[in-house]
Amino acid sequence: MFNLTIHLRESVSKGPSSSDDDSEMSADELIEDFALGLIRVADENLRIKKETYGDNYQGDEIEWDILHQSCIELFGVIGTKKGAIDASERWEEHERWCVRVLAQGVKHLLEHGSFNFGPITGVEYVAGGEENDDFDSFMDFVVSVR
Repeated sequence: MFNLTIHLRESVSKGPSSSDDDSEMSADELIEDFALGLIRVADENLRIKKETYGDNYQGDEIEWDILHQSCIELFGVIGTKKGAIDASERWEEHERWCVRVLAQGVKHLLEHGSFNFGPITGVEYVAGGEENDDFDSFMDFVVSVR
């Protein structure tokens, strides 16, 4: 039996390059690499949905947990890059919604460290404070991305 969730997770893991030397890539190159992986997953998911349910499906079909994980992983490799915020801003108006979520999400993480902090929640980071899983706050964030 075909499991769409497992298929999507495998596609994302194949998406961005798994280069051991991400340090050689610029912030723009890293965002592009992750963006292409998300686009590939969204396109494949859309193709599968259209085959299953007909041509009524349009747009980016991608699970939010995959978007969340991609933002977290990109933040992990881009956080020390010079010009990371500027690079994310260049991708914020991309034509694909999943790429806009990625770019705006990584920018938010660069500025606030978690989706639990910042304008989404109105909570500011306090050093030494308790931090919980930020997926619920990420869902609120995703809804705001147009």
